Amino acid sequence: MKSTIRNIVAKNVKEYRKNAHITQAQLAAQIDKTVEMVCQLETGVASTKLVTLERIANVLGIEPYQLLLPKKYPNFDRFPSNLNEILVILEQQNTSFLSALKTMLEQVIVVNQKKEKDNTTGTKEIPV
Repeated sequence: MKSTIRNIVAKNVKEYRKNAHITQAQLAAQIDKTVEMVCQLETGVASTKLVTLERIANVLGIEPYQLLLPKKYPNFDRFPSNLNEILVILEQQNTSFLSALKTMLEQVIVVNQKKEKDNTTGTKEIPV
């Protein structure tokens, strides 16, 4: 399945619906649509209005934007919402920006690992 927005929504609606233990018929009834429409939405055959996606998200207990984002990252749904927003922004950046950011993050990780090690061993680094 090609990663068009329609197919991303299709995968997400189906996955979130199954995770919520809701049948297509139950979802259809709660959003005032037909089972056929829900089936077509989940297979990427049909698209729908944003207001319908909002209703679906409300029934499934998620934020509407979660239906629009591809599942590229493990535990994506467990990220704080501001991290999700950052990921969306990062996906729009060029490779040189992302490489520089990666270098900075690696440095932050090294510093934090040192701090964690110092906290575990009870030693503190004395600045010179």
